[in-house]
Amino acid sequence: MNKHLAFVLAVSLFTTLGWSGSAYPTAAAETTTCEPTVTTKEVKETWVKLKISCAGFTKTKVTMKVLVTNKDTGKDSTKTVKATLGKTGSVTIKMSGLDSTTEYGFKVKVKKASVSKYSAYSTSVDATTKGADYDVKIDKINGVTEDSVKIHIQSDDLESERVNVLAAYKKKTDWNTKSFTLTLDGDGEGSFTLDGLKSGTEYSFKVKIREDGESSYSKYSEIKNETTDEN
Repeated sequence: MNKHLAFVLAVSLFTTLGWSGSAYPTAAAETTTCEPTVTTKEVKETWVKLKISCAGFTKTKVTMKVLVTNKDTGKDSTKTVKATLGKTGSVTIKMSGLDSTTEYGFKVKVKKASVSKYSAYSTSVDATTKGADYDVKIDKINGVTEDSVKIHIQSDDLESERVNVLAAYKKKTDWNTKSFTLTLDGDGEGSFTLDGLKSGTEYSFKVKIREDGESSYSKYSEIKNETTDEN
């Protein structure tokens, strides 16, 4: 073969196949993840509506994992939601089953329904659910034993009323809760004994309150600390 003709054929073949060795153009890799954002749309007593946006995922079926942090207790939960993003790459979802008058943090990661890999989590957005407009405080803590304390509370809004009290307590980082039912006196005062504590340990305490039969609690009181007796 003529050397000049061989060179022309080689150049032609390289131009056709390119680096890939294929006679057809290589398709761009499919985008399977995004950088999601989350904002609050509406906040009620026991639910929050969130707007989830994912740029580039228009009219796309997705699976989302929403990390819900109860900032009053420090505890996390995860909810999986399947949805179809709209033409702007966003969708509104409703997170139900929340506690009233409670601060929550929400962040989300997203993937296309057809793949297994999720995006990274979005930044967190905070919201405080609605609730009763009562004020309650811990007046004092006494009756301290090795495993219990007596907590005295006071609420000017619920004098002589039967109430439900949610007492939150922690040793270090994680809050636990116990519920109590009692009737406040004419000055809005009452007390209960919180037991099951560890001896010789400092605890933090806070309470929220609601009228018996109602669904919404007040916001939490300010925190007070007390140390149980040694064994």
